[in-house]
Amino acid sequence: MKIRLVIFLALLFTATHLPAQVSPESAEQYNQGQELFKKRRYQEALTAFQEATKLDSKNAQAYRAIGRTHQELKDYEKSVDAYQRAIVLQPDYTAAYFDLGQIQFQNLRKYEQAQSSFQKVLELDSAFNEGKAAEYLKAAYLKQGNLFYQQRNYSKSAQQYELAVQLDPTDAAVFYNLGLSHRYAHNYDKAESAFQTTIDLNPKHAKAHKSLGDLYRATRQNSKAASHYQKAIDIDKEYLDAYLALAIVYVETDQPQKATSTLEKAVAISPKDSKAHAALGYAYAQEKNFNAAIDSYKRALALDTKNAEVRYRLAVAYFETQQYQDAITSASAALTDTRYDIPAYIVLGDIYEALGNKEKAISNYQKGLKDRRFQKYAEDKIQRLQSGETEN
Repeated sequence: MKIRLVIFLALLFTATHLPAQVSPESAEQYNQGQELFKKRRYQEALTAFQEATKLDSKNAQAYRAIGRTHQELKDYEKSVDAYQRAIVLQPDYTAAYFDLGQIQFQNLRKYEQAQSSFQKVLELDSAFNEGKAAEYLKAAYLKQGNLFYQQRNYSKSAQQYELAVQLDPTDAAVFYNLGLSHRYAHNYDKAESAFQTTIDLNPKHAKAHKSLGDLYRATRQNSKAASHYQKAIDIDKEYLDAYLALAIVYVETDQPQKATSTLEKAVAISPKDSKAHAALGYAYAQEKNFNAAIDSYKRALALDTKNAEVRYRLAVAYFETQQYQDAITSASAALTDTRYDIPAYIVLGDIYEALGNKEKAISNYQKGLKDRRFQKYAEDKIQRLQSGETEN
C-alpha cells in the first residue's frame, strides 16, 4: 500500500476564525502569517506566527502554523515541538495530531511515535481528512514491523503486523509478512494460519505457497510441503526456489528420480544459476549417477568458483568414479572453508586409503576426529589402518 504524501493547503488552517479567548492582536498576526504562508514566504510567515504567540501564549492555531512553517523549512524537530505545544494548549486538536503524525512518519521515520499520533486522530475524529489517519497508522505499523523484522526481532514484528491486519484484514501482503514473522519466532500454528489467510485472500500468491511448504517441511509434513511447492511452481513457472525446495523434499523422502526430474526443469529455466546445477549434481549422486553429478558440479563451479560445498561434493563424485587425483584436487580446494574442511579431510582419508597411502589416510582421518558427525567413522578407519585390517 502506498500513501500519497500530499500536503493539502486547504487543511493547513482549518478555520480563519480563532477561539474567543485569543486576543485580537494575536489573531491579526496569525492572519497575516496565513497570507504570507500561502505566498510561500515562509520565513516571514514564521515571524508573524511567532509574534502571534508572543501576543497570546494560548494561541494553539498559531503554534500549529509554526509547526507547518518549520516543516516547509525542513526544520523537523522544531516543527514537532510546535505541534506538541499546540496539543498541550488544545488537547482535542485533531489537525495538530494529524500533522504531528505525518512529520513523525514521513520525515523523522519515528514510526511508533507516529502510531500514537494517528491513534489519537482516530479517537478524536475517525473521518478526519477523509479517514487518512487509518491509512497512515497502518503504514506506520508496517514500517515498524519491517524494522523489527530486519533486526530479527520476530516476536515484535509479528505484533506490529497483527495491528496492521486488524486495521485492514483484506491485505494479503501483510498477512504474508505476519506469517514469516511467526515462522521465524517458531510460532508454527500462527504462521500456518497467516499463510493460509494470505492464500485465501490471494490464491495466486506463489510466495505464500512456498513459505507454507517450508513450514510443513520444517515440521516434517512432507506430503503437504510437496503439494504447496508444486502449487507455487504452477503459479510461477520460473520460481527457482520452489523447484529447489520441492527437490529437497524428494531427496529427503528417498525419491531421487523425482528430485532429478524437478531439478532438470529448474536448470532449464535458470541455466546460469549455480545453486540449481549444484542441487542437480547432488540429486544425480543420490541416484549413483556420478558421471552426471560431476558434469553438474562442474557447471555449478563455472558459475561460482568459490563454492566450497560443491568442491567437496565433486571430490566425493570423483572418488566414487575412482578419479583419485581429481578428487584430491577438489577436496583440497574445499579445505579453505571451515564449514566443509572436516568433510573434505574425510574424503581425502578415503582417497589415500584407496591409493594405499596409509600414513596420509590416517593423518586426514585424525583431522576428521574434531567433528562429532564424523568422529566414529574416522575412529573406525584409523583403527583398521593401524591394525592392518582391510574392508571387504
